[in-house]
Amino acid sequence: MGDIKKPTFKINPRFRLTTKHLSVVWHCVDKFTLECEAALTIPDRFVYQDKNTVELLIQYHDGILDMIYHDSTDFETRKIQKWLRELMRDTILRIAKVVLPDRVKYWENMKGLHGTGVTVKRLRKNVLGYCTFNNHIALQPFLVIFKQEWTDGVILHEMAHYKYKHHRKSFWNFLSTLIGEDSKMVKAKDDIAMSPYYNYYLYLTKNK
Repeated sequence: MGDIKKPTFKINPRFRLTTKHLSVVWHCVDKFTLECEAALTIPDRFVYQDKNTVELLIQYHDGILDMIYHDSTDFETRKIQKWLRELMRDTILRIAKVVLPDRVKYWENMKGLHGTGVTVKRLRKNVLGYCTFNNHIALQPFLVIFKQEWTDGVILHEMAHYKYKHHRKSFWNFLSTLIGEDSKMVKAKDDIAMSPYYNYYLYLTKNK
């Protein structure tokens, strides 16, 4: 896969993320309302302050991130972008640790194949998953922001490695039986790389 240019966008009220497992919703309120809401201690509520002034409040509930801000919140600052990236990254990891193992278990039961477990963790860029020699699957948490059919494609690919530890013809034939069509025509990794949300993934996982 060729190099992809780094995204230039920022996380701000123009940022759109609507998926099966996570949606971002923006709310602009006046400063007084924001200060009042921030004063309430509620589970899964996160507050960003700058010089004792509340600039942004995020509330997570049932797969939704409510982003509450005022009209003077400066989304261009490096500090607020870093805070937003880390919070969204942590939220996605939290969701993925529940969703992805359940999805692997679903397909294992459907296909009558069983591995030794699932780990959800940040992997190297462009690595969406792998299967160990002992049939333990590791999955990239950001799979949950993409279409489920693409996520399923990655999961079934790794499950095919339960039986074949290579990518020779026998592997692709077995994968075709798992997905019910020619595996060479199913390119979940390419589909993910072409998705607009792939740039979100690159931005959210950058270190600085």
